[in-house]
Amino acid sequence: MNILVISAHPDDEVLGMGATIKKLSKKNNIIHLCVVSEGATAQYKNKKMIKVRRDACVKCGKILGISHFDFLDFPDMKLDSVSHLEINRELEKIIHKFKPEIVYTTPFNDLNKDHQKVHESTLVVTRPSSSSVKSVMCYEIPGPVRVPFHPTIYENIELYFSYKIKAFNEYKSEVMKFPHPRSTKSLENFAVHRGIESGLKMAEAFQLIKSISN
Repeated sequence: MNILVISAHPDDEVLGMGATIKKLSKKNNIIHLCVVSEGATAQYKNKKMIKVRRDACVKCGKILGISHFDFLDFPDMKLDSVSHLEINRELEKIIHKFKPEIVYTTPFNDLNKDHQKVHESTLVVTRPSSSSVKSVMCYEIPGPVRVPFHPTIYENIELYFSYKIKAFNEYKSEVMKFPHPRSTKSLENFAVHRGIESGLKMAEAFQLIKSISN
């Protein structure tokens, strides 16, 4: 099965659903990652960090079992200043090329405008009139939120969580100290919390946006 993961920045994919990606790849699904922004220039003055973060993303993805990568290189933390149509067109190209049956995207509940913009564009490019996508879900990214994330799907990741941490550690510039949400201990606590909610030891949480059954 072809599965597309869309992220706003390099590292959204592993923070939101790294263990699930590994689980899906182990089941012989073909995983494609599309990163919408370059994910560096808003944080770092040195433009070399764009390549550093891209290289980290590829190394991370190889650990998780991602087969294909697309980097759209829109400006970091400025997606709300980019034409909605422009982002949609680029994502549509990916959809038409890869023909995924399932698409995972960024959440809409947090404070990050880039996440919100990518979420909105995903809804447009996966509409039935323009794609054959059967299922769309958004993953959860640890950090400050506008409104709580209300999961409808929990993925058991007990056997795959170690891969998530190993992959995340490839983003050396992004790994923070506890209690920052982007610390390895926080990610573990987060997984345990979602696990407790769902009767599992560890889980990643998702919201189902749509599912079409034939």
